[in-house]
Amino acid sequence: MATIGEKQQVLNGRGIVGRWDEGTSAGKYFYRERVTEDGKRKYKYRVLEGVTTLSEATEKAAEAAIAMATGAPSEAKQRASNNPLEALEASTRVQAQLLGTIKQSKASGIPIEKATAEFMKFHDKRRRADVIAEATYENKRGIIENHLTDYLNYKSITSTSQLKRTTFDEYLSFRAKATRLVQQRECSVIGEWLKFLDDHEYIDVRLLRGRTILPRVEIRMTDRMANPAINPDDWRAIVDYIRNEWRHEPLQGNGVQKKLNKSWFYRNLFWHYVLLSKNSGMSPEEVLKLKWKNVEIKDVGRMSKSKRAQEVEEIRAEGIGDIYDKDPEEGGVPLDVEKEDIDPNAWAVENEMGREERLVSFIYTIRSKTKEPREIPCNQGKELTRWMKFVREHMDEHNIKWELNANSYVFANPWNEMKPVHLRKVQQHWRDITDKLSKEGKLKGHRFSDKPYTLYSMRSTFIEDHLLKGTDLFLLARIAGHDVKELMQSYERLDIRTRAKEITDIQYGKTKSEAKTINLFD
Repeated sequence: MATIGEKQQVLNGRGIVGRWDEGTSAGKYFYRERVTEDGKRKYKYRVLEGVTTLSEATEKAAEAAIAMATGAPSEAKQRASNNPLEALEASTRVQAQLLGTIKQSKASGIPIEKATAEFMKFHDKRRRADVIAEATYENKRGIIENHLTDYLNYKSITSTSQLKRTTFDEYLSFRAKATRLVQQRECSVIGEWLKFLDDHEYIDVRLLRGRTILPRVEIRMTDRMANPAINPDDWRAIVDYIRNEWRHEPLQGNGVQKKLNKSWFYRNLFWHYVLLSKNSGMSPEEVLKLKWKNVEIKDVGRMSKSKRAQEVEEIRAEGIGDIYDKDPEEGGVPLDVEKEDIDPNAWAVENEMGREERLVSFIYTIRSKTKEPREIPCNQGKELTRWMKFVREHMDEHNIKWELNANSYVFANPWNEMKPVHLRKVQQHWRDITDKLSKEGKLKGHRFSDKPYTLYSMRSTFIEDHLLKGTDLFLLARIAGHDVKELMQSYERLDIRTRAKEITDIQYGKTKSEAKTINLFD
């Protein structure tokens, strides 16, 4: 007995199309109806010649049903020879019946409100089962409940039965203020919604067959600059302002009294959040979900000619802070490594200066977008240690009894049951700071983009910095949680001026590259 592989209900339940997987007809597609003959219920089959996919079989279903209803070939021939007019009338009658069936199928849609609610209910279950991330769910919900609903209201579409192949022709014009990347993401989610409707037979079965009804969004190189990398001068301006001014605003006025304010905690949290984001390359969501158990700090103990010069070099590169020649309260001034007659890259001989502390953090994380685990080494050991100390002291000072342990979030809110700080709060801080500095003319922005810096700009900066430094592409892909293709797109939009030295350097006195071969038999 032949077994049926894939199959699909068609013509509003009148029959099915499917494929035989075994037997003499294996691989062939068919149309099947359940009919009554001589008082008995049975199945009738018709092979769909030339059909190679289930989609093609669905399109041939109506034609097969008409042929089946007017009789088998032998019966049709007999009917045609005895009474051709009767055969024609029978065929016309069946076609009319099928047309009615298809029209009924078109009209059996559901309200748009119900269609969107069922779609989000489906993905809410996936979210609860940890199949998709919270951020992914929220992104889908925002697109469906806002942009899709607004557009369908604009088109006066209230039921899925009204959806046509031309329905979304104006969508890109309707969303003209959004970037192309945003438009692309929105069309992708709307496409998921349409497939959901198709799978549940809420739309005309033929609507999505063999084509897409959504507009195609062409992505250009400039469109990928939505989160431009931060140039070194701008990064230093941002970090200096956060550390030296913005962070201390809660302390203005009443001093100690103001220190008790929650904003003192939040601003110190944001300062450390920014440092970790830029120097680890994690996404904004990843940083907020990071737990202390996923952070390992090691003292790698380096030997250097000058710990002072080494640290100055690192701090200048990463924008962490300043190193002073002595205690600032005793008149110390920030060191400038460029004015120091010291090679920060030179290593000391063993025991010349003794072992020097150097804290490196190893961060274990899973990017929600790819679900791939990765380990990130970064120079944030000192900063994370300092932040842990600050949190402990703040909780003790305010008699906050929540336990701080390995399962605690690194950027937990002790004023809210140690839950992670909400992304919206962090985003607001970033916008307020960068908007202020931009209005004051302290930020130059990216050379090839007019887009403002975003939280994701710190991740872009991390990637571009490593590309310019020559970090192995495959190693960087693992650390950043990107694929190599995405990294190449980042590489292509690098500011060429930052690599001008490679192009313009003249190598004076370079010896000939041709090596001389020594003939041992001469």
